[in-house]
Amino acid sequence: MTCRLFIDEVGNDDTNNPSERFLSLTGIITKKRGHDSHIAPAIEQLKTDFFGHSANKIVVLHRRELVRKEPPFESLWDQETNKSWESRLLKLIEELPYIAITVMIDKIEHSEKYQVWQFNPYHYCMRALVERYVLWLNRHKLTGDVVAEPRFKKQDKKLKKSFSYIYDHGTEHIPAERVQRCLTSREIKFAPKTANVCGLQLVEMIAHPSHQSLKSEYTGEPMKARFGLQLVEALKRARYSRKPGTQIIDGWGRKRLP
Repeated sequence: MTCRLFIDEVGNDDTNNPSERFLSLTGIITKKRGHDSHIAPAIEQLKTDFFGHSANKIVVLHRRELVRKEPPFESLWDQETNKSWESRLLKLIEELPYIAITVMIDKIEHSEKYQVWQFNPYHYCMRALVERYVLWLNRHKLTGDVVAEPRFKKQDKKLKKSFSYIYDHGTEHIPAERVQRCLTSREIKFAPKTANVCGLQLVEMIAHPSHQSLKSEYTGEPMKARFGLQLVEALKRARYSRKPGTQIIDGWGRKRLP
């Protein structure tokens, strides 16, 4: 195994609540060597410089607390510190060695379109994300696994079931034999925050802005978060997956369902 897909989710699979209309899964593809030699040291140094991260004080990046500037991120209340933090983070997001993919589903449209037969929204998003990962692995003659942060038992169970089903049966676009050749396990791996996995922290930094950007383009409502817009522009410049030859992002690095 040489590669890893780190996954973060935004939303849930509730199809009845209009306020929870959109669900997305974002993944970053990294080579394990690149993660260990570039991503992890860069994220660790960033946390050390801004939040006093050390062996005796483990700091794990978590978007909600960062946005609210809650401990241990209270130093960001200082405008100059916050400006420097945003600049450093944007630079890493644009330059670190990974490929980003976001798949978003409109659950209400999905329910209306498939009134008799409906894919579970988690399964649908997972399928589209894993398809793109497998195609990338196959194209580069590599193998890899998938890691996510555990959330709630119900959601985790659905993610596990969705992933294993794809591994066992493939999809209508990719036969099971190819999925099994590229993926090293039929089980998605879970790593808690306490494990301090830098790949999971990196994908958490981009998942929400990427989700909001797709949602904004779909609904026509402007995306208002200044830093989120800057982050998405960095992803568009350098990190979203692209169609080989044409460099098209839509359908490859960003996909809207159904």
